[in-house]
Amino acid sequence: MHRAATFQRPVPNPPRTLSIPAIGDVYVNTQKFFLMISEELRCNYSFDTEGRFMTGFLDGVNYRRGLKNDILMKHVAANTSKTRRMLSAAEKQRLVDDVLARVRYLRDFVASEDQLSPWLDAILSWNTHRLQGEHDTFHAIYRPISILPPDQYLSVVVQAAEGCSWNKCTFCTFYRDRKFRIKSLHSFREHVQQVKHFLGSAAGLRKSLFLADANALIIPQKRLIDMLRVLHEEFPIGQSKPGFDYVLKGIYSFLDIVGAEKKTLADYQELREYGLKRIYIGLETGDNTVFRLLNKPGSPAECVEAVRTIKAAGINVGVILLAGAGGRQYAQAHVQQSLRTLKAMDLGVGDIVYVSPLVTIPTDEYTRTMDTHSVAALHASEVMAQVDVLKGGVTRARYGGPKVALYHIEEFIY
Repeated sequence: MHRAATFQRPVPNPPRTLSIPAIGDVYVNTQKFFLMISEELRCNYSFDTEGRFMTGFLDGVNYRRGLKNDILMKHVAANTSKTRRMLSAAEKQRLVDDVLARVRYLRDFVASEDQLSPWLDAILSWNTHRLQGEHDTFHAIYRPISILPPDQYLSVVVQAAEGCSWNKCTFCTFYRDRKFRIKSLHSFREHVQQVKHFLGSAAGLRKSLFLADANALIIPQKRLIDMLRVLHEEFPIGQSKPGFDYVLKGIYSFLDIVGAEKKTLADYQELREYGLKRIYIGLETGDNTVFRLLNKPGSPAECVEAVRTIKAAGINVGVILLAGAGGRQYAQAHVQQSLRTLKAMDLGVGDIVYVSPLVTIPTDEYTRTMDTHSVAALHASEVMAQVDVLKGGVTRARYGGPKVALYHIEEFIY
C-alpha cells in the first residue's frame, strides 16, 4: 500500500494573507492537521496533512471529497432549492485539475524556505490518477461504509463486523449486498493496522473512532472486549499515547433494539470502561403499527428499556427517527407516539435525537409494503414539514436535554 512520506508539519500559525498577482488577497489558514486556502474569500479549498484534497467552495458550489475518492456536490439555488449528487469521473477530474492548478500558481509565489512551502509540495505530489488510486486502496481495506451518524462523518471507521445482523427492515437497503460477518481477532487487528496506514498522519484530523458496521455491538461480549483492547493498543483513545500527536475522544457504534436488549447493565458498564461513549439506535417510530410496517426488530417499548439500561451504565445514546414513515394514513400517530416514546427514555445532555427524512424508490420493499396496505406516501414537502414537527417537539420537551438535528442520508460521504 503506497503512502508518500509525510512532511514535517509546522506549528499552527495565525491565518495569513498573501497578495498574489491576478488573484488578489489569498488567505491561508495553517492548522495542525489541515490547510485551508481562500481566494478573496470567494473560492476556498482544503487539504489534509497527506496533501489530499478534502473540501472546496468554488463558484457558489460546495464539494466534499471522501476517502474512496467520491466527491459530493451540494448547491443551493437562489430559490433555496438544493441539489446534491456525486460527481462523475470526468467532473471529478475537472475539479481536481482546477484546484491543483490554483495551488500550482500559488506555489510560484511562495519561497522555498517559507513554512507554507512543504504543504504546497505535498498537495502537488497528488494528481487525479493518484487520487483515484485511493479508491482501490479503500476497497482493499473496507467493505462499503454505507452510512454513519452525522456527528461521526469525521471519525476513524474500523469494521469489526461487516453488514447487518438483521438486514430485513423494509426501508433500508444499505446492507442487502453482503452477509453479516464478524471478523476474527487476527483479521480485525490486520484491518485496524491497514486503516492506520491508509489514513497516515491525517488520522489526527478525525475526532473519534467508529466501530462499524450496522450492528457491531451485537458481537459477543468477550470477543467485543478483545477487539476494544486491540483498538486501545493501536490508537490513542481518551488519552495521549507515545508516538501519536493526536487523541481520539472515544468509541461510538450502532446497535439495534434486540441486540441492545441482549446486553446487561454490567456489559454496558464494561464497554464504558473501554471508552464507548455513545450508542446509536434506530427507533424510527414510536407507533407500533408503523414499526411493524418497517419490519424493525424489537418494539418501541423494548427500545425505551434498552436506552434506559444504556444510560444507566453512563453511556450516551443517539436515537434516530424516520420522518415520513407510515405515510399519510399514520402520520399523526407516528409523530405523537414517537415523541411520547422519546419522552419515556429520559434523554439528557450528551444524547442526540436525529430526524431523518425517509428516502424511497418505487421498487423498494417499503414502497411495495405501503402499496399492499393502500398507504399513500407523503410528498417531499410534507416529509420535511414532519421533520420540523418532530424536531420542534423534541426541542420543546428537552429542557436542556438532548440535541436534535437533521440526518439526511443523501449527504453522507466518508
